[in-house]
Amino acid sequence: MSFIFYDILIFIAFCIFIVFFLYARRKNVDREGILFLYRTKAGLNAIDVLNRKLGKLWKKLGPVIIFAGFVFMISIFVLLIQSIIFTYMVPTKVPPIIPLVPYLPQAFDIPMPPFYFTYWILIIAIIAVTHEFAHGIYARHHGIKVKSTGFGFLGPFLLAFVEPDEKQMAKKPKKSQLEILAAGSFSNFVFAIIFVLLMQLFFVCAYQPAGIAYSQAYTGINTSGISSIGNLSTDAFFNMSDSELKAINETLEVKTENGSYWLTPEIIKEIPFMRKAIIKNSIITAYEDSPAFRANLSGGLLEIDGKKIKNPEDVGKILSESAPGQEMNVKTSSGNYKITLAENALNSSKGYLGIGFASSGGGIRGFLSKCTSPFFSDNVSVKPKINESVATFFSDLFIWLILICFFVALFNMLPVGFLDGGKFMYLSALIVTKSKKKAGVVFRVMSYIVAIVFVFLILAWLFA
Repeated sequence: MSFIFYDILIFIAFCIFIVFFLYARRKNVDREGILFLYRTKAGLNAIDVLNRKLGKLWKKLGPVIIFAGFVFMISIFVLLIQSIIFTYMVPTKVPPIIPLVPYLPQAFDIPMPPFYFTYWILIIAIIAVTHEFAHGIYARHHGIKVKSTGFGFLGPFLLAFVEPDEKQMAKKPKKSQLEILAAGSFSNFVFAIIFVLLMQLFFVCAYQPAGIAYSQAYTGINTSGISSIGNLSTDAFFNMSDSELKAINETLEVKTENGSYWLTPEIIKEIPFMRKAIIKNSIITAYEDSPAFRANLSGGLLEIDGKKIKNPEDVGKILSESAPGQEMNVKTSSGNYKITLAENALNSSKGYLGIGFASSGGGIRGFLSKCTSPFFSDNVSVKPKINESVATFFSDLFIWLILICFFVALFNMLPVGFLDGGKFMYLSALIVTKSKKKAGVVFRVMSYIVAIVFVFLILAWLFA
């Protein structure tokens, strides 16, 4: 039975629990519109204990946290600018700004791991509690009273909060206030790193290396040069509905004047998500009609002609000494294959197998890809030591934990009023200008810039 069934049961049970929880503790619950706030003293002792025992550490980390706050603020701006460019160049059917709620990635066919309610509630609880505890610890570190902790409920949606004494905080040095404001994002970033390490430990325990990972050789094809896809014309294929495309479970031949290519069911199922980009750029990605593809090569690479493969460079070296028409014995974790090499288009004297190797690339996306790859490598194929469904469930959970912790750390430092970054920017401007009026101008300008960036992001998606 699919985990979705159990996930829905967990969602229903959680909603029932929240109703009874809020009713039983209704004396401590305040309602603000449709938001219910449950205030408690739970956690205050823990905050005080951590402050007393690790006070020296918090003091040393203070300047680091402030510096990180500025780095996060700059990074989120860079990421948003990159997103505008990427959204315009490679548009998808998904709006670039969507709330992170359960099942939304599946609903929009986003090629990412499923996002269950179970994942969502665990991640929100972890991120919210650690974020707010960090604020509370630094508030107490600077002698500010924390009046209460608690949870907020917007239906089944959960948030956490701590309530430092705002009047006391306003009287503290600006540097102290900056530390308190940036502490939440800093804790999210630290926990993202912790979860990266835990994920790699999980891979060590739950998976084992199974050769070198590779992909079948693929290329972008100009859709105007396609004569047919399967038994359909190009127009008929691309006019198929999303549900019709998702129902295709066979590999389709793509015929062009330059030869044949192939669309696997996995690629076909991504077409609804990428339809806007395909139409805009008149390019669709398909597998080459290569020896490896025709042999249905699968599994991690172990040996080629008896020579052990330890890295992608080993494959390149072997193929550089090969010739077209040469038969090679390829051993993978899935079995043994006899494959006759084709002619290399770049060097007709060399053999061509038709496989490639992934690279994380640079930037934030490359960094995150490397962090969430097994054993920090794009080129390690793995197989589970335990039940495959269980292994996949937890590896996907770790991926979401890392991504959300990381992006919450950055997003929270945007200089807008309802985020920590808003007050952080205002105080920073106040330190530099020594004028509340000028600091207010800087804050409003930055807020307008953020708003303009988001408007451009939406426009890039709408008019791409």
